[in-house]
Amino acid sequence: MNTISEIITNESPTDIILWLVRQNGISHPRLDNLYNRNGWVNIGDCLQLINLIKKMSDEGLIQRGGNGYIKGPNWREPEFLTQKRYEL
Repeated sequence: MNTISEIITNESPTDIILWLVRQNGISHPRLDNLYNRNGWVNIGDCLQLINLIKKMSDEGLIQRGGNGYIKGPNWREPEFLTQKRYEL
């Protein structure tokens, strides 16, 4: 298993999205594809992903910008990143 798949499998979808938007952001199709390739682990399906994105946007964790989602005003660093659980 590669590191990205390991992270997707072992971490919460909220933390994954926070991690992916931390630099240049991520488009919705790329995010959808990432979970689709990993069997929708920990999230269920594309509708649940959309609902999570809306919730995170409402909380200010992420926002739309550029070509997708970027850091929001209340963005925080994911726990697995601060704890350096993976070599990236």
